[in-house]
Amino acid sequence: MGSLCERNQSGQAAVEAAIVLPLFVFLILGILQLGLMHQARLLTKYAAYKAVRAGALNSAKVDVMEKAALAVLLPLLSVPSGVQNRAHIPPVGSAAEFQQKWQDLQGNQIPGTSLKHAEVTICGPTRGDVGGAGPELDFDDPRNTAPSGWKESHRTKLRVQVTFNYRMIIPFADWVIYQSTRGRKMTSVLRMQGETPEGDGSPERTDSLLEAAAAQRIFISPIRATYTMRMQSNFFLNRAALPGSNECVFPFAY
Repeated sequence: MGSLCERNQSGQAAVEAAIVLPLFVFLILGILQLGLMHQARLLTKYAAYKAVRAGALNSAKVDVMEKAALAVLLPLLSVPSGVQNRAHIPPVGSAAEFQQKWQDLQGNQIPGTSLKHAEVTICGPTRGDVGGAGPELDFDDPRNTAPSGWKESHRTKLRVQVTFNYRMIIPFADWVIYQSTRGRKMTSVLRMQGETPEGDGSPERTDSLLEAAAAQRIFISPIRATYTMRMQSNFFLNRAALPGSNECVFPFAY
């Protein structure tokens, strides 16, 4: 009788361990991944400031702004680890490590995807905001900086959105967080929000690129931040054209 009771207890403990252990492992891995994502969010805010500052000094050139954002985000950028579809984050603790990692990245493209590490979108001013300013808009011309209308005074303020396409690197947690944030179907024990039907609307271009990356088990979470700064150089509209419309997720509506 005693041995039978002991076997029952042993079997019960094994079942409990089989249920609790995966959840416990995911809890630990999830905390690590979410901690890295919180750090990425803070760095993205600073990257937006550095990007708009670079744009204010360099005639709103997008490539210059993206390089400035990339330099800020460098400590959290991952590189392929040699294992299939896995990556790691090399440390950046010195100028030599910074230079080496910058070279290892080989540009602003996430390996295996069509996404950039850091993407800068000009929210404003748009071509409609500056009106018929000709090929150049003088940033310190009183007619541009202090017009009669409040809205018109923003034509010399550069407004940008920085998107940090953060690649999650913690195994298992990356997949669960990616699927849950996109409302995908998962087993009930791992479901973190309600299910949404598939195929309900055509995805945007960014969503399709994220899906293409996820198909290769590269799970990316876009993190966005915005910043505004008055221009300290002229807009050269014939060389670095302003957008025709505001395509930012956070639109700076006036």
